Order: sequence, then C-alpha cells, then structure tokens
Amino acid sequence: MRPGFAANAVINRGVRVQIFDIMIASSAASIIIGTFMDQNEQRIIGRWTNRKMTIAVGLLIAAFGPALWYALQPSSRSLLFWLCWFSCAGGLAWALMGAWLPQGRLLSLLRMITGNAVVFALMLGVAEMAFRVIQVNFNDLMGQNDDPRAKYPLCFRMPEKPLGEVFFQRAGPDSWTGQPLASLLRLKNGTDQAYTDEKSFTSNYDADGFRNPEGLKDWQVVVVGDSFVESGMLPFEQIFTTLAAQDSGLSIRNLGVCNTGTLSHLEYLRRFGKSPSTQRAVLAFYDGNDILDTETETADLTRHRQTGWRPSRVPLPQTSLIKAAYQVAKIFLKPSPKRQYQDAWLKTGAKELPITIRPEPMPLDPETMSPDQKRILDDSIQQWAESCHQLNLEPWLLYIPANNRTYHGLVRFAEHANAAAQKWTPGTLPDYMHQLCDKHQIHFVDACPTLRDAAEKGILVYNPILDTHLNQQGSQLIGTLLSHQLTQAATTGEAKPQP
Repeated sequence: MRPGFAANAVINRGVRVQIFDIMIASSAASIIIGTFMDQNEQRIIGRWTNRKMTIAVGLLIAAFGPALWYALQPSSRSLLFWLCWFSCAGGLAWALMGAWLPQGRLLSLLRMITGNAVVFALMLGVAEMAFRVIQVNFNDLMGQNDDPRAKYPLCFRMPEKPLGEVFFQRAGPDSWTGQPLASLLRLKNGTDQAYTDEKSFTSNYDADGFRNPEGLKDWQVVVVGDSFVESGMLPFEQIFTTLAAQDSGLSIRNLGVCNTGTLSHLEYLRRFGKSPSTQRAVLAFYDGNDILDTETETADLTRHRQTGWRPSRVPLPQTSLIKAAYQVAKIFLKPSPKRQYQDAWLKTGAKELPITIRPEPMPLDPETMSPDQKRILDDSIQQWAESCHQLNLEPWLLYIPANNRTYHGLVRFAEHANAAAQKWTPGTLPDYMHQLCDKHQIHFVDACPTLRDAAEKGILVYNPILDTHLNQQGSQLIGTLLSHQLTQAATTGEAKPQP
C-alpha cells in the first residue's frame, strides 16, 4: 500500500506571531536600510542598482520559479505551483520594465525596490544559514511533529526500523487505539458520510512489530505480506489470518507490514517466520502494488550493494526559515480543501453502493509490465520458493486482487473519477502467477473468484470510501478460503488444487 499521506498540523496563534515577527523584522530592516542611508551610501548603491542590475535581478527571479518547479514538481493544485509561475511571470515583468522604462521616477522607484530586494535577500540568506547552523527546529515552534504522519493511525505509517540491507520493520511492541478509517477520512479532509458507526479498538503489535499475541512462540503456518496481511483497519479477531487459524485449528503467525514488497517479505520469512512447528509459509501477493514495491526494493538493494547507500526513514528536524514561512503562508492563503472521495457506485441490482475505486498506479498485468518488471517478479517468486525450501517449509502463494479487478464491470463511475481507473481493464496476471507457482512448485490459492462471487451478489468486500483494503466481509471470505486449503493440506499432506 502506498498511502503517501501528509498530515496538516494546526498552528496556534502565538506561534504565528513569532514567525511573522521574524519576517516583518527582516522586511522592515531592509526598507530602513534602503530608505534612510546617507547620500554617499545612496551613490554607492546607485552604482549597483542601475538598469543592468534591475534587469539581472528580474531575470534571476524569473529563472528561480521554473527551477524550483523542476526540482520539486509540485501539484498544480498546490500553492507552491502557483508561486513558482508567479515568480517567473513577475521576474520577467520586472526585467522588461528595467529594460524599457525611460529615465524618470518610475525607473528610480524600480531601482530602489531592486536595491531593497537585494538587501532583503542577503539578510534572508544570512538568517536562513544562521537558523540551520544553530539547529532551530521550526516544527517545535509551530506545534508540529517531525514525522508528518505521526497523527495518522499506526497502520497507515511506513515502518521505520532498519532491517537487513535496505528493509524496514515496525518497532515493537507497540499499540494504537481509535477508529482508523474514520480518523483517516477526517485527516484527509473527506466530506463523505462514511465510517460514522466504526467502533474504536486497539491494535497491538508484538516485540518484532507484527500483529500477533505477545505470547505466540510456536506456530504451524506463517503468512507474510503487506498491509493486506497487517489489516490494521480491522480488529485482530477479524484479520483473515486470525479467522483461518480459528477455522482450521492451526496456529498462524502474521508477518504483515504496510508499504512492503516481496523482497521485504523474504527478509521477514528468514528472520521471523520459522518456529519448531512451522510447516507452511504463505506469501500474500497483492496485485495492486506488490510488483511496483518489489521493483523499488530491487533498485534499493542494487544501489546498496554497489555504493553502500541505505534508505533512511528517520524524520529530520525542520530548520529552514524559508520553509517555515511558506508553511505559514500556505495555511493562511490556501488551507487544505475539503474533498469527496467517493468516485463510483457498485451496482447491485436496484441498489447502488457508493465506493472509492483504487486510483493510480493501476494494477499491472503481463500485458502492461515491462521486461524488467517481469524479470523482477519471476526472480522474487523463485526466491520465495528457494527460501522456503531452505527453511524446510512448504511454499504457498495467496493471490489477493485490488478492488479494480474484483469490481470490474460492476461499477458506475462518477464524472470526476480517476481517468486511468475508468479505462483500466483486467489482464491475465492471476493466470500468470498461477503458472509461475506451478513452475516453482508453489501451492497457489486464488482469492479472485471468491471475492468476485461476493461482489456480484452485491456484497462489499473492501472498505467503501477512501481506503480500499479488505473490510470485515472480504477478510472473512479469504480467511475461510485459506482455512479450507490449509485443512485439506493438513489432512492429505498436500494442498487441494483449485479449479
């Protein structure tokens, strides 16, 4: 899962005054210096603020905007995007006036403004360097946390504890109490009337950072995967691994962490998956983004082995005065807008149920994968089989589809729905994965037919709005499916093949 979510901190009035005091003092100082200097200083500044300098300053301002846009690539809906292009247009206008205005009061005024602007820029630069050197943390002054996702439910935060070469795990033991879906919708400024009846519950994480009872020391099956296995939006008793364990009578360890790909899952299996009684290892493969996440992990691992570089997720203090001023201006000038996240309806006969269809990036299929993506996918599945055999475990793969695939053809889109989501059509990835599993002697369990049958009957199997993970019904269906397969394997010594 790629939440990619940023929290909007609330700045109290006293802090706003502190920040603006700094800005106003700098501006006032530059104006005083430019206005109340003696004649000799005026002549010195005059030599520098001639027509050529005015043109040069204007061009520099004009170039700064596109350069900042190119470096940061802000969204067209953000304040920064418009500031970049306002800087470009304003700088060009400044340079043109400096070049074409005749000698007179207007040109003199422009020269004076140019001189003040240069002085202000120098003072701002000195202040910026000073605050960085003395490590003033503006996040503390503004009542913010260094981690922008600290206010989000734990299941929506990326794991931060380094593991192995380039991987991460959650720090444990840990817990979070609240309403994860309602909290997410509120933090994302959603206007949808959803999750109003969600019950508060506590998510507990064991010493290794996974959702298991603290006393679990031995297990017969391990299930490894991303946020669909972690299932942080559901109470522990509703996770499909918990339900499968109850139905089958087998003990199951859950090794699910959000924002992870198959290489992370391999690392979890090797370090945390084996106990004295463990016989089977299930890789939960989510077709929504596991290929892309594994592609990123492969690139990180390659870079690490070539250069020694390692990704870090330690939040850094915010020591930039300029950035702090921008954040204050953003809150005053363009507060985060309210948004409706429903963009489609699941058609269920006479009734239509409001839902969110998972937006870009779309699930990949063999027809749309690049050669490198196919190679990475094939290699990771082969590594899964090999790692299981090295640990003397029977390798399994549970295929979990995104709601795009499950609901395809059963949906009526809203006009504002994501264009790529509306155009996307399912390809042959489930069959491709089944063939890969057959090739590497991995037991394949496909949840697509089970979830699709329920959807065709008008049953929602994913959370309806904003978040598109499994809901209680979807988790129950997959838990029952997995339990049935595991029970068959425990009874006969091998998994019952799916039709």
